[in-house]
Amino acid sequence: MRHRFWSAAAVALAVIPFLGSSVHAGGRALSCYEQATVPAVYRTVHQKVLVQPASSHLVRKPAVYGYQTRRVLVQPERVSYRTSPAVYQTQRSRALVQPASVGWEYRVIKGHKILCKVQHPAVYKTINQRVLVQRASKVAVRQPAIYSTVREKVVVQPASSYRVQKPAVYRTVARQVLVQPAQTVWKPVRVRGCRY
Repeated sequence: MRHRFWSAAAVALAVIPFLGSSVHAGGRALSCYEQATVPAVYRTVHQKVLVQPASSHLVRKPAVYGYQTRRVLVQPERVSYRTSPAVYQTQRSRALVQPASVGWEYRVIKGHKILCKVQHPAVYKTINQRVLVQRASKVAVRQPAIYSTVREKVVVQPASSYRVQKPAVYRTVARQVLVQPAQTVWKPVRVRGCRY
């Protein structure tokens, strides 16, 4: 049917130059045509369009801290020496001052001066003497080390960063695409006095 329509249209276009001629005016019409507009033909196509391009951003993770106890040395071990003084004791002893002796001496007896032989006993003296009982000495005194416990802040996990990728976002949209533009054609018509 379409082929026949376009054939008729081609014939009509070929006849157009002669329509203005009055040579055939009043003759018998063999076929008749009228001018018509063929609307444009569109087709719906679906197209993928970019809504949001791909992107990336950096995410930073701060360091994580914790607390731990630690034993620390406050004062190291020390050794000191204590001096013990010498111990003395007082001892009493009898010392000979003068030994026993025999000597001559004058004595007056009944008014007469007489020379007598005299025995002198030994003379002794008590002496207090300080004697050493125990010598002075040094005694080592050990003082143990002193420790304390401290609480300190430590890094459990160091700071880090990573990049997050966001893919592009697309959307499918429908649009009309012109397949054939609108045309003006001659189409055959049936009217009285004109054969089709």
